[in-house]
Order: sequence, then structure tokens, then C-alpha cells
Amino acid sequence: MSVAEGTRVLHVVQKFSSGVGSAIAQYTRSVPELEHHLVSGTPVDAEGDLADHGDFASVHRMDGSHLSRIRRVRELVAELRPDVVHAHSSHGGAYARLAVSRWRTPLVYTPHCYAFERRDVAFAVRAAFWAVEALLAVNTSAVAACSAREARLSRMPLRRPPRWVVPNIAPAHRPDRPGRQGTERLVVGGGRLSPQKDPAFFLAVVRRLRAARPGLRAVWLGDGDPARRAALEAEGVEVTGWLPRDATLKTLSAADLYLHSARWEGFPLMVAEAAALEVPTLVRRLPCFVDVPLALTLDPDPHAPPPLALLDDGAAAATNVLAWAEALGGHTAAAQRAALLAVYSAQNSAR
Repeated sequence: MSVAEGTRVLHVVQKFSSGVGSAIAQYTRSVPELEHHLVSGTPVDAEGDLADHGDFASVHRMDGSHLSRIRRVRELVAELRPDVVHAHSSHGGAYARLAVSRWRTPLVYTPHCYAFERRDVAFAVRAAFWAVEALLAVNTSAVAACSAREARLSRMPLRRPPRWVVPNIAPAHRPDRPGRQGTERLVVGGGRLSPQKDPAFFLAVVRRLRAARPGLRAVWLGDGDPARRAALEAEGVEVTGWLPRDATLKTLSAADLYLHSARWEGFPLMVAEAAALEVPTLVRRLPCFVDVPLALTLDPDPHAPPPLALLDDGAAAATNVLAWAEALGGHTAAAQRAALLAVYSAQNSAR
């Protein structure tokens, strides 16, 4: 069954920013014939201009305590009468699924990396996060996972909701990649300065690279914890803060190497963007990259030789770019659109 034009979708998210905000904005562009509404726990223009890149019929805030936010979601569902509530990330997923019954309004959930994947908390805490997700799955109509692994993790014991993979994709309009000028090389990392994105790991790789290439320029796209920002800046890493989306992509496109330093992920949007921009990219060996060739990953040994070949050898860089294109062959606008239409239409047909 197809989705009727004008089908109303309410997106619920705690923080409309960074990769999650970019993904939601992209969803609205992939299915523009639907009527998208957004409720966020933070101002949508607080970190860059992501809201300008989405297509929302209305934007709303939810403030106060957790209970107040749950009530706010319930009020908006009564006011807007959406055909589907699409909850995003842990907090948004909890607020929506505690506010609304899936028997009355279909509830789609995109984890954008489950909280029980975290590696900065004790096992007992991760187990508690998993238990909460297992309970909330009872009130979940469908899961729109951002990777095949996230879909597998969504098989909970009390209920296994239908699952679709909605791949993260790069924006359709991207800056041209500039040619190399001179001998200076640029290495870029990015995301929220937090335990998840692990900028200390990025800095450790930059140190190893600079030991061989003292003039190496390093840039971190994003912002976050002031202490982590200060640690990067103390060693000559430029921290851009939250830039407009076009400026972020322009800086990324100029990189000679993108290093994705995160310790855990669902599937990072910036990796898809770097690959689409044909920027040589290396990631940590995470479960979400289990199908990625080993040559595209960073050696976890802190004493391993730095990845100089991607900076110095054009053939090696081209091989890396081609390998990413093959690895992310399914991360297309058409695939994302088809997946979103499938998950939304399934909710309409089930009503």
C-alpha cells in the first residue's frame, strides 16, 4: 500500500542537532509529499541551521521535566492528529512511547544508536538501558533502524516489532571537492565533543601523523564539552563550533583524510557524507562497520604506524574512496525514500 500524499508525521526528538538532526532533516527531504512536524527538547536553531535544511510544516518545543515532555508530546498528538509518530533516539523514543499508545497512533522508532551500546558506563547501566528498551518495544509499531546491525539489536524478547533499515545518506547538494594545493595536508574529525565521539582518540592519531608530518593541519567539525575542546585546541586542533550545514560540508570536502573516532555508533552520517564527497576515510573497528573492509579501519594499536599513505599516495587515497563507494552502495536517496515509504505505509495499512 502506498502512503497518501499529505500523510502527517510527527517527529519527536530530545535534541534536534548534530547527526540525528541532520538525519531527520534528510528524511523530510526524501519524502517531501508527506506533512512533517517536529517537536524538540532544544531550540532547533541552537547548533547550526539544520532546521532550514528540513521541510517542516510546524516546529514545537517540549520543556521541563521528563513528565512535562511526555505530556507535551501527548498534547501535540491530540492537537495535530498525526498519522504516524516517528520517535528518534533514546529520550525521544521514551517520551513518545510513554505518551501515546501504538494501538491509537502508530509509533515508529529510530534509535540512532541504542543507549545500551555505550562504552562509557558500567555493564549494569547498559543492562538497565537494554531493559528499558525491551519494555518500550511493547509499545512500538515498527523500528526504522539506521543500519542492519541496529535492526538486529531491535529484536526484543517481549515484542519484536517489524523492522526496516533506513540508510543514512549524504545531502543531494554537495560542494565540489577542491584539488590539492601545495604540501599542506588537512585531517578532519567531527561530531559532538563527548565520550561517544572520543576526540582523545582523534588527537592520538593526529599526534602520530604529525610526528611524521609536522605541518599537518587538523580540524574538528562540531563542539560540545568545553574540557574536550580545550584539550584539542591546546595541541593545535582547530575546533569550528557548530557551523551552518553548507560550511560544514565545504570544510569536510577539503579534507585529505577524515578520521571517525567514535567508540560506538548506530551508523554515522558523517562517514556517509565523507564518502559521498570522495574524501579518504578511516573508522574505528566498531560492530556497525563489521561489513566494512579492514583496510578502511584504523588500527586500534596506539603504536601502529600512522596512515600516511592516504595523505601521500594518490593511488592509495583513490582505492580508499572506491572501497567506501562499494561498501555504502546501498546508502542512496532512492533507498532511503523507499524504506521510509515502506515503513510509513505499513503503519497506515495496519490501522
